[in-house]
Amino acid sequence: MNASPSPADADLACELERCRSELAKVRHAHRALQMKFEAAFEQSAVGMALVDLDGRWLEVNDALCRMVGYERDGLLKLGFQDITHPEDLAEDLALVERMLRGEISDYFLEKRYIRKDRSLLWIRLSVTLAREASGAPRHFVSVIENINHQKLAEQALAASEARFRTAFDHMPDVVVIYDRELRIQYVNPATANTTGMPPDAFIGKREDEIFPKELITPWQPALRTARDFGMVQSVEVDVTLATGRRNLSITCVPILNAQGEVYEIMGVTHDLTDRRKAEQDAVKAALHDRLTGLPNRVLLFEYSAHVFDQAARQQHEGGVLFIDLDRFKPINDLHGHLVGDAVLREVARRISSQIRKSDLAFRIGGDEFLVLLPQLANSAEAAQIAQRLLQSLAEPILVEGIELQLSGSIGISVFPRDGMDVQSLVNAADSAMYHAKQLGKNNWQYFAAELSGRMHALISLQDRVRGALRRREFRLVFQPLVDLGTGELKGVEALLRWPASGVGPDQFIPAAEAVGQIIPIGDWVMQEACRTHKRWLEHGLPAIPIAVNVSALQMRQRDFRLKVLGVLRRQRLPPAALQIELTESTLLEDIDYTIYLLSKLRQDGVRISLDDFGTGYSSLSYLSRLPLDKIKIDKSFTRHLTTDPTSRAVTEAIITLSQRLGLEIVAEGIETQVMLDEVRRLGCGQMQGNLVSTPLSAEQFEAWFAERDRTRLPVR
Repeated sequence: MNASPSPADADLACELERCRSELAKVRHAHRALQMKFEAAFEQSAVGMALVDLDGRWLEVNDALCRMVGYERDGLLKLGFQDITHPEDLAEDLALVERMLRGEISDYFLEKRYIRKDRSLLWIRLSVTLAREASGAPRHFVSVIENINHQKLAEQALAASEARFRTAFDHMPDVVVIYDRELRIQYVNPATANTTGMPPDAFIGKREDEIFPKELITPWQPALRTARDFGMVQSVEVDVTLATGRRNLSITCVPILNAQGEVYEIMGVTHDLTDRRKAEQDAVKAALHDRLTGLPNRVLLFEYSAHVFDQAARQQHEGGVLFIDLDRFKPINDLHGHLVGDAVLREVARRISSQIRKSDLAFRIGGDEFLVLLPQLANSAEAAQIAQRLLQSLAEPILVEGIELQLSGSIGISVFPRDGMDVQSLVNAADSAMYHAKQLGKNNWQYFAAELSGRMHALISLQDRVRGALRRREFRLVFQPLVDLGTGELKGVEALLRWPASGVGPDQFIPAAEAVGQIIPIGDWVMQEACRTHKRWLEHGLPAIPIAVNVSALQMRQRDFRLKVLGVLRRQRLPPAALQIELTESTLLEDIDYTIYLLSKLRQDGVRISLDDFGTGYSSLSYLSRLPLDKIKIDKSFTRHLTTDPTSRAVTEAIITLSQRLGLEIVAEGIETQVMLDEVRRLGCGQMQGNLVSTPLSAEQFEAWFAERDRTRLPVR
């Protein structure tokens, strides 16, 4: 018979059962905690790892594997040293040693991992040390966050700031950055170079602590407005600096913080002095004859409108003297252009010396001059002035030791008897001059209706031009434009010819304009140019842009843009196939509409050129507004580059201005290697002229293009 358990044994059994129950609870809680840890470890959006004291991975989660591009088994065979960028490893190991020595309990570090595909990954690392109950180190717990996008953005921002700093440090314009108190925070080297003061003299100061009040006053309102209202402000001022009187354009740009508030202002100062001088030189060139310095035809028409309006109001007579030199061509042919130019300059001087202070002399072109007489007591007074001019012109002219003799024929027209506008008066005086020639030269004649034979010839030409388009008498020829640096073909200009008439475009085009035929002729030119472009493409030529000249009458058509786009669409050509060339006078007729129309055409992809620059109405004041791609320097300037300082100065001014405005520059009329070398030396980018090719028919151009390796402009 078994003995009953003693009370002590029963108590021990109860205690053992309670311990077993507690142990089961602890194990259950531990398992639940372990499962939570494993779930958090595996499902974490950031990388997590357990790392032994030698740096080898003990456990890694999926997020870390995805970051570095390894499978879990492959990564567990490595240590963190194996995928840490060599340049970042030393700092990481040093922090590990400090942690093992008990100097720090955790550390944070930004470093680079080398992914399995050898690309770099920026990460932010957080490391803590797990210890045994005894305090001995057991393993590291690492949390890894992917900051690659952030780092790349920071690097891009730093690179951008470095680029802007480099740009500011090397740009010729003065750049100053102010805080909201208008104290200077930064100046670029150009500021020190311009003022002769070191950068330290500016930093932390206001401009009124550095410069005289009268110097800075003109731009202070713009600076304050940019600060107070967050608006870009621009102002042009004239100031006297150590380098002399300068014209400056100052732009004040507010710099905003993330909240959209102005916290700094950047001032950029651009020196316009050289540009203004170039503009003034070009304006003078556009309004004055380059050889004699006399006003040209452009200024005649501009000035005379006011003169004859005043004469009409005050009811007094005025007049025009049209002067053509007799026997000038033999002098030019026998002694050369240099002597001929000297003669023309002397003639201009003599004409100016013989007229009244109220009168104005012009050179119309060649050996033709004109005198505008704003006020006459009677028509006989015009004859008296003409007689004085003839006597002065008859005096011998001494040039380079050569005594030359010439004379003049003068035609006189009187306002309002012979015309109410300058064009009518010039035509009448021209007819009278022609009659003076017929009567033996060296005399003057009044205009009379029966003396207008030349006008009758013009009327006859106008009658013939009316039917020329219908009779298919017009032809297009094409002259290449090439790059001066590479010899590359940049395009061709379509030139209108009328072989059946025996007259040049300088005669029949004005006649066509006078009788309203220039619009249908212009439409035909545009259509024929596009047809030619299409035909060249079909024959295997590359896309060669064709430039066509457009008259003011065409531009006035409200459907002109639709016409241009319609022609291109019908031929299935891109807008770049066609370029529009206009003269200065064409551009400035209804300037606001012209700017609008050309802007629309440029948006459509059609390029715009300003042709014969310097010979028409001066558009310099509008150049910054006009939507242009190209400026063509007239051949009257390029022809005399090596012999006439004025032509050279004007050409340089035009090239400089065009470069400042970012426009392509074409030199027209290049016929000799000397002319080519000169325009290339002056910085011109493209050329057009007989040195490369005379104008060619469409078929001749194809043959020329096929041989263009032999005809390519030489590059030196």
